[in-house]
Amino acid sequence: MMQIIDSHVHLGGPDRGDGASLSPEELIQRMDAAGVDRAVVFPFNEPGPDGSFSRANDFIASAVESYPERIIGFARLDPNRGEAALLELDRAIGGMELKGIKLHPKGQGFTPSNEHVLKIVERAAKFGVPVVFDNGKEVFDNHAIGRLAEKAPEARIIMAHMRGEGFIEVAAGHENLFLGTVKADVGDVRRAVEALGPERIIAGSDTPYADMAWEMRGKFREIEGLKEGELDMIRRGNILRLIRG
Repeated sequence: MMQIIDSHVHLGGPDRGDGASLSPEELIQRMDAAGVDRAVVFPFNEPGPDGSFSRANDFIASAVESYPERIIGFARLDPNRGEAALLELDRAIGGMELKGIKLHPKGQGFTPSNEHVLKIVERAAKFGVPVVFDNGKEVFDNHAIGRLAEKAPEARIIMAHMRGEGFIEVAAGHENLFLGTVKADVGDVRRAVEALGPERIIAGSDTPYADMAWEMRGKFREIEGLKEGELDMIRRGNILRLIRG
């Protein structure tokens, strides 16, 4: 049976905005119920008093240590912290061996003019790890992410959502951009697969904000014509390729 990896899960909390939280134990229960083998996790919007995600990233690392066969950890950063964000990247990836970076422009309030966004993406590329962007919002639209991908061709950037203007066209124009299926309409997923090929699509759920079973299993039963190997790429192979270099 094909292994399934959910590439988009929030862990820890409480979130600064909505108070959501999820413990490692609760996540494992959800994964077992949904038939998901492994999950990529990163912090909620839960910076410390100084704006750093260091404490939240420590929690992610501890969850990986507790469930190494089930949980893959990504760090979250705030580019507004400047050089301190780069130091946290070095600590999280180089020191704690987390496997990727999550950036949320709206959550942290940064725009394409922030020079440290590019520096973070370039530093992640040197470590050989991907960067996941919350995308499709005006503060940092899909075209801006496309320009970022062009400036950092060695980087591997995942646009988590199929939303906002031109998400397929932007991804099609940059081979180092990948599209997530997180809460995407079935029709959009179908169009993205047809336009980009299954090797550029990465499945994720947005747990606990979505139904993991639907996002990782039910949705794909609605897409006719996907071959077993293509489905395996989308739900496992592509994310493993990105985090393993």
